[in-house]
Amino acid sequence: MTPPEPQPTGKAFDRRLWLLPAGLALLLLAAAVVVFGPRLLGGEESEPLVSIPAFDDEAEGNSVTSGLEELPAPGRPAPDFTLPDLDGNMVRLSDFSGRPVVLNFWATWCAPCRLEMPELARAMTDHADRELMVLAINQDETAEQVDSFLTEVGLSLPALLDAGNEVGAAYGAFFLPTTVIVGPDGIVGAVHRGILSREQLDDYLAALPAE
Repeated sequence: MTPPEPQPTGKAFDRRLWLLPAGLALLLLAAAVVVFGPRLLGGEESEPLVSIPAFDDEAEGNSVTSGLEELPAPGRPAPDFTLPDLDGNMVRLSDFSGRPVVLNFWATWCAPCRLEMPELARAMTDHADRELMVLAINQDETAEQVDSFLTEVGLSLPALLDAGNEVGAAYGAFFLPTTVIVGPDGIVGAVHRGILSREQLDDYLAALPAE
């Protein structure tokens, strides 16, 4: 009579199950070495995902010349600029010398910009005794887009078109909204990045020197 063939033991079966997760662990370790190896071994760090190049003050057609190290800041003169309004008329910042000016850098796709713009329009009316001027400087959109937006929301803010974001770059408006408060003397009183409340705006205006 032929003896029965030996059956696999439970221990051999357990060893085979153990080999599968061990192999996966080795594969994950190898992938980590490939991706993070240079940093773990003290090699060169990878380049940042986002970098902001220096503003090129030699570029042809720039209406403002300023380097990043000379961006407008409180206590510094506000660089003059010339931009077209929605009708094509050229407007200069220096046209409003002797008056407080709010420069609001914005775009129609910017949700915080949409929220703060009605307050900017009301502020211009409320501070009419000081002849406050609010210039809504749109970043790289067409006159048709801006006019349609202002009509939609029922605003009549003076809007200027900053094609190519040249003035915005010179004023450090690298994200929107950015608001720069300029005193009657042409000196920057405040730079506010992010949504601006009416209370903050009134505080900035109150801190400006008298006309």
